[in-house]
Order: sequence, then C-alpha cells, then structure tokens
Amino acid sequence: MKFFIVTYTGKPLGESGENCGTEYTFESACIVCGTGAKIHGHLKTKKISKIKKGLFQTVDGDNLISENLYSKLRKKKIQIDNLNKVIDSQNNKLPFYHLYSNYCFPKAIVTKGLLVENQCQTCKRNGYFNSIIIGNLERGIPTKVIPLKMVYGKLNLVFLNQSDFFNSWEHMGLSNRNPSGNTVIRYARPLLIVSERFKIALEEENIDNVKFDAITI
Repeated sequence: MKFFIVTYTGKPLGESGENCGTEYTFESACIVCGTGAKIHGHLKTKKISKIKKGLFQTVDGDNLISENLYSKLRKKKIQIDNLNKVIDSQNNKLPFYHLYSNYCFPKAIVTKGLLVENQCQTCKRNGYFNSIIIGNLERGIPTKVIPLKMVYGKLNLVFLNQSDFFNSWEHMGLSNRNPSGNTVIRYARPLLIVSERFKIALEEENIDNVKFDAITI
C-alpha cells in the first residue's frame, strides 16, 4: 500500500477557523498550547462562497474540497465519508467540505524536509515548518521547497484500510491557546496523508496546485 503527503501549492484562499468564530473542543489537545484541538460542529469560514476550485487551502491552513469533487470521490468509492460542510458567519452551509480526518498516523520515525522552531515542549507536536532554500529574484533563482520525506514503522493493515486519508501526528506552524500581547489564538494544523487511490482520483479530476510526496512505511 502506498501513501502520500498532499501539499497545496497554490495561493491560499479565504479565511477559516479561530478568527472566524469556529468552536473547538480540547479533550485530546495539549493542555498548554492547544495542538490537537478538534472542531465542535462545523468549520466557520469567510470569503470563500465565490471560489470555483475543487480543492484549496485557506490562509489559516484548512483544506477544503468542493461539493462537486466530494460527490465524485464518493462515486469512485474513495473512503471519504462523514466530512462536514463548512459554514459562513451566519451559519449558512456552503458548497464545500472540510477535508479533515478522524484518523491520525503515528509520529514519523524519520522526517526530512521539515524543520522545527519554537515547538511546544509539553506535546512537541507543533512547530514544524517546511524547509526551503531561499532563491535570488535578481538572478532569477526561485525559492525552492525541500521535498518531504517521512518514514514510519510497521503499521497495521486494519488501521490503513479504514480510510483513504489521514492526519499526520506532526502539526505545521505554531499553536497558541491563550492570547497575550501580539499573539492570537491559533491551533497548528496537521499534514494531509492520502492513499494511492485518493491520489489517482485527484489526478483523474485534474485537480491543480497539489503535489504528492511519497512516504515510506
């Protein structure tokens, strides 16, 4: 079985999550930073109602898919059930689903292409950032994002067969449960890990601005 990390490479669109009034629960979250907080109800969003893309990421790091793509994936028998539609500030449901899994991979035993900064020392699940090589605009050298490489130990087939997409244990960016000074409430988001079946389905639907990095199990 092959699995891949999906990275959205396009321009982030719209807003979502904490600054939009989304409610969170903290039963399985870090008591210090809040990493692992889960949405209670529906993800609230702003400025996405006119977006026409099948898959995109908001400026807050949430992955959304269109109602149309969701229907096509289900017809292809991709295990993507139980996604919640997102809502606007007036609690109206929008034609997009929050692509977030109830299943989580364990911590990778090897990670490359990620660096760690200002990580919470209680949970050590946040503070992950993409490694990049800074380019030179004057010389026409673009900034390069280092490909991700994540290696896992043996995983149970029952676990892997229960879904076609998973969250990573590692969470990107910083979390802050209690605002102070210039900091605001924010909960770091996990990476999105998908099966080869999911990858092929996205490619068949010509979803743009996504790249896939194979993981090793």
